[in-house]
Amino acid sequence: MKLFFAALCALLLLLNAGHVESRRHGDSSDSGRQYKLFVFGDEFVDTGNYPVADLAKNTRAWYYPYGSNDKDHGASPSGRFSNGLVLSDFFARILGQKESPPAERKREQDGVDPLGMNFAVGGAGVVEGTREAPKLGRQVDKFRRLVRHGIIDKDLTDSVALIAFSGRRDYERFDDMSSTEVKAMAQQVTDTIADAVEQLMDLGVEKVVVTTLPPIGCTPWLSRSDDGVYDAKCDSQKVATIHNSYLEEKVFQEKGVFNLDLEAAFNHNAGPSPRSKHFKYRLEPCCESSEKSGYCGQVEDGEEQYTLGSKPYKFFYWDDINPTHAGWKAVVKEFEESIKNFLDI
Repeated sequence: MKLFFAALCALLLLLNAGHVESRRHGDSSDSGRQYKLFVFGDEFVDTGNYPVADLAKNTRAWYYPYGSNDKDHGASPSGRFSNGLVLSDFFARILGQKESPPAERKREQDGVDPLGMNFAVGGAGVVEGTREAPKLGRQVDKFRRLVRHGIIDKDLTDSVALIAFSGRRDYERFDDMSSTEVKAMAQQVTDTIADAVEQLMDLGVEKVVVTTLPPIGCTPWLSRSDDGVYDAKCDSQKVATIHNSYLEEKVFQEKGVFNLDLEAAFNHNAGPSPRSKHFKYRLEPCCESSEKSGYCGQVEDGEEQYTLGSKPYKFFYWDDINPTHAGWKAVVKEFEESIKNFLDI
């Protein structure tokens, strides 16, 4: 009898060890859930979908100094619009993944990574897009086709979609738009986001995380004056407030949708009156173009047309609109616990 109980105890210990080991490799919590992540958006979450081509504003993420502090990718450009990782990478880490799932452009013809897929493309908009940077609707269409053809498993239990846009493409004329025009554009953009959320959930995606529009008038893109001074007042037309109020009405009332409030997080870390003291440089970018119309990484006749800060971790913004690796890390850290609670992980 003693031998029987000893053997039983040994068996239970082995089973428990196996359970712990499987959780260690496949999950980040005690819930036993491992989410598949599907990402839609623009440069905030693109991890290499924009086609590689000669250096230009849209392709700059494939060239130095992008990726120059990205230890996970050999301190070299990987198509990410930052000096390191981007929003989707840090979000994936909350799910227990090392980084954002593979870019759709790199997909093997006959399969999909079990951790999910990234459809986001730098330079895309919600309602505006190009062949190289398809708008949100086209990104969702790609996802739908892959599900329909069984390339993505139709069983989307334990799946989460992240929709994240900077607003750069849709509101690029922001400075020249009247309040009426801003409201009309915001209505169209948020209607499209709401439709995308509905489509994804109809396909079976269990949870959807949607970012609010950050205070784009406060970004270096719009706050820099002609003489190179950054205006701390910024965002005079409150486009983010208008856009986000519509999102609240149309999207965030839905069960299964989480508000990743970039407006609040950006203001907290780099707004006119930031509460966080984490960043020494909050409005000016680490990689700054010599000309207001230029871009980070620009080279002409062999000469660099930009300046580069020596300590990127002290800057919130990397270029004229995208945060640094440290900036994104600080933003996501603010939501980590609430995201885990939302996803039950």
